[in-house]
Amino acid sequence: MSDRLKREKEYHNKAFSEGVRKPADKYYTIHSASLEKLNIILEQYSKGKAVLEYGCGPGDNAFFLAQHAYKLTAIDISDYAIKTATEKAKKLNITNAEFKEMNAEELEFKDNSFDLVFGNSIIHHLDLKTSFGEIKRVLKPGGKAVFYEPLGHNFFINHYRKSTPEMRTEDEHPLLIDDIKLAKDYFDEVSVNFYHLSTLAAVPFRNTLVFKPVLKLLSGTDKLIFKLFPFMRKHAWFCILELEKK
Repeated sequence: MSDRLKREKEYHNKAFSEGVRKPADKYYTIHSASLEKLNIILEQYSKGKAVLEYGCGPGDNAFFLAQHAYKLTAIDISDYAIKTATEKAKKLNITNAEFKEMNAEELEFKDNSFDLVFGNSIIHHLDLKTSFGEIKRVLKPGGKAVFYEPLGHNFFINHYRKSTPEMRTEDEHPLLIDDIKLAKDYFDEVSVNFYHLSTLAAVPFRNTLVFKPVLKLLSGTDKLIFKLFPFMRKHAWFCILELEKK
């Protein structure tokens, strides 16, 4: 295992066991619109299918996917995450999910194994050329990969990242537009939707009665901004990236 991957494993074992990233939870309260869309996509693509969760963490997304998939396989570099997810699945009586400690850049699966590969905030920790190649290899013809990932163009978000180094690994690299373009070298169809620009202004209202209406208004504002001013899309905080192997 490379030094980079060792650092990733050590950091995520600590993050999952000690809640290192909890101070950032308040910002994720604005993600309802993007997560609602994500869940619709995942339910549609995973129903009755063989699914790989690529970087499962302690398993929260895996348990959602297992409700719809025929068979779910979930991997993570963190042995703590795999142990936790396995124990949770047993308590929840989830029998169609298997959790494995694995390097996402060296998948231990045969070619054409999965109908869907899904990852939440994972590929920006990886070497994209290697991971895109591995994802394509294990996807069946007609299969899809879906990723929910942070972007790296917004000045204010990047400033926050630099001021909170303890919340991230030194090797991670939020996606840039060029990274999304790189996906086109590996996949036959690439589509991306952008989320969360003005919605960040709703965070201070998260514990008030006006939070939901303010968030709804700002979500609509984001859609309008991204439609009228396409150059602003790259300044979004998150994106849903869909990749297809024909």
